Amino acid sequence: MKEIVAKKYVKALISNLKDSEFDEVNNGLKQLAYAFLLPKLNLILNLPNLTQKDKAEFLFSLSQSKNKKLLNLLKILGDNKKFDIIPQIYEEFAYQKALKDNTFRGEILGNFNISEDKKKELEEKFSKKFGSKIYFDVVKNDYDGIKIELDDLGVEINFSMNNLKAKMSEYIMKSIQ
Repeated sequence: MKEIVAKKYVKALISNLKDSEFDEVNNGLKQLAYAFLLPKLNLILNLPNLTQKDKAEFLFSLSQSKNKKLLNLLKILGDNKKFDIIPQIYEEFAYQKALKDNTFRGEILGNFNISEDKKKELEEKFSKKFGSKIYFDVVKNDYDGIKIELDDLGVEINFSMNNLKAKMSEYIMKSIQ
């Protein structure tokens, strides 16, 4: 539900932004979204002796942004008691910015190290394939194989050693029969 409401706020915000303001607003929203990970922030926002305007200005000071449209958004969120959707607003705004810039981030997951050259090669191939600029973050985990995720484009590619072993066993069993 928060995501739906956030989309409406983002749509209104984007319609009022100039192209030169996108990066600053995105960075400000990112800083605010990370601030919401701190439990103390919620305590401050729940203080009854602070006005919604004071809370909006406090949040604006945390963003280190100078953009008045971001401040206006925060004031509107305060008037509607919707500060809690700021993380969802950031996610939607970042997605809309990625669409506008035709630039997307993804992850390469696996239980081995990937060289910087191999990462760049994958970025180039995926960029060419999708006609966009693709950047990858490498995440080392216990996945037995390799998985490439581009959530914003709805793409997931994986190769698992366990799946390969299972398919080979199945093929061998069929050929024996």
